[in-house]
Amino acid sequence: MDSFQRLLDTTARCLNRFESIVAERAVLAAVSGGIDSTVLLFVLARLRDEGRLPGPLHVCHVDHGVRSDSRQNAQHVVDQCDRLDVPVVVRRLGFVRPSEECLRQARYAALSEVAREAGAGLLITAHHADDNLETVLFRMLRGTGPRGLAGIPEARWLGRGDHRHLLVRPFLRTRRSTLATLAHKLGAEVYEDPSNQDLGFTRNRLRLETIPALRSQLGIGLDVALMTVASTARAANEILEAQGLRILSQRARHKTQWRLELDLQGLDADAGPFLGEALRQAHVALHPHGDAPSTAWLERATALCQQPDGKRLAGRGGVLVERTREGLLLLDPERAGPPPRTHDGGQLFRWDGGRQRFGATEWWLEAFEHPLPPLVPAPAEAGRHRALLDPRATTLPWRLRTRRPGDRFQPLGCAQPVELRRFLQSRHVPRFDRDRLPLLVDGQDQILWIPGVEISELARLQLNTRRSIEVQAGVA
Repeated sequence: MDSFQRLLDTTARCLNRFESIVAERAVLAAVSGGIDSTVLLFVLARLRDEGRLPGPLHVCHVDHGVRSDSRQNAQHVVDQCDRLDVPVVVRRLGFVRPSEECLRQARYAALSEVAREAGAGLLITAHHADDNLETVLFRMLRGTGPRGLAGIPEARWLGRGDHRHLLVRPFLRTRRSTLATLAHKLGAEVYEDPSNQDLGFTRNRLRLETIPALRSQLGIGLDVALMTVASTARAANEILEAQGLRILSQRARHKTQWRLELDLQGLDADAGPFLGEALRQAHVALHPHGDAPSTAWLERATALCQQPDGKRLAGRGGVLVERTREGLLLLDPERAGPPPRTHDGGQLFRWDGGRQRFGATEWWLEAFEHPLPPLVPAPAEAGRHRALLDPRATTLPWRLRTRRPGDRFQPLGCAQPVELRRFLQSRHVPRFDRDRLPLLVDGQDQILWIPGVEISELARLQLNTRRSIEVQAGVA
């Protein structure tokens, strides 16, 4: 079996692992015109001809616009795609002298945009084994943790919701020398980017000067050492991710698309690294673009566990974390939706009228009328989001509203009403939630129930109570 056939089979096996995830959607290849991406184009075109691709093949070329010959480079890619009968899209960016990170982010943004337009499930790049080695060494010199030392992942998600697609790198176990040999055998015309020789870029200095100098001293031992570091870090990172996911799955409360609460009571003091990973995963899930937080933000967010409740920390993209009595509340305030304006008396609340949303907030409520108080579930089993109320001491209509300055509330078992603001503070209700809580009030604007917190003494069940109202609440 020749080397090209082996590469074909390796790539096909890699893509087949994700075939069920992308469900026959298009395959988009990122092609710059250099040796690596040109071989990728030839490989994918052959797999397409053999019916071994999970979906139709498309190509995207990103023209960064930083070189005078960038248009000729783009035309070279278009001509190659035409000869192989592959549809191609060129995205041109405009920069003067951008940083490496700026170029990378803009490139992936452009590729993601084209992937959405093409309905692609897979975005494929030509990163190879030498790129992975270079990345590990670069991150090691810059300073990083297990995630960074693990190197380039074979696959990761880009985008959010229905528009997300899987970024796959099938060449990660193939050396660049092998790709160069294959390009020569295939007679492929390549367009080498002159900026790859520009020593003004840190990556180029590492590739052209540092790594060759280290190899001259260490030989193949350099590659072995770096790949050992990467494999060890990858194993450690898998443990971190699994434990972080376990914390999220077991301790997340009231989870929506834009918020979740972590109950950290009883969490072992040695679980700090796992908690940090859980916060990272939560940040990615809540961030509007799925971005991960910085290491500094994670350290500060974890340190909030040692602070009194009410302390807050903002993150990238507006993600907010607040210390609560039970743990941490993470949310994206921009996607939360404003609480309803209830200065006119509030939102009418009907019994036996089905589930009712509280404005644009996450809260819903539902009420049922019973001729006798139901015996099951018991209050302890039902939790704080269910209440049984006696309507005899109240007036109609019942309404839902948010709190107002000067509100007073008579908690269950108390002879006199207290200031609502201080009561919510004493019950450690998160600061963000206090202005969003649906207060159930009667026709005289007396607060009958604060969902998840307390019912009022005014509406508690008596020994002679017959007719009762069961109210349930929740977040969605």
